[in-house]
Amino acid sequence: MPVKKASEPKTIKAEGPARFWAKDGRILSDLKDLKNALSEMAEETYAYHANKTRNDFAKWTEEVLKNKKVATELKKAKNKMDALKKVVAAIKKI
Repeated sequence: MPVKKASEPKTIKAEGPARFWAKDGRILSDLKDLKNALSEMAEETYAYHANKTRNDFAKWTEEVLKNKKVATELKKAKNKMDALKKVVAAIKKI
């Protein structure tokens, strides 16, 4: 999975097949993309990726973006807005 460091410290920008391909067609490369997607994403799309059996956002954040702390927070998110708040808070700390 090719990844390169973004210009901001402590962030990774995924490239190519390592990017996150959302059910609604969005392609995400980093936490800022995830924040923007969550702010506009339909509840159905969020539920497809994050539910009782899986959390694709948390998995991608941990495995590709190498951010275990944000991944752990995303796993705790109760809904899309909660996930969005956690991503926004993480970006502010970078």
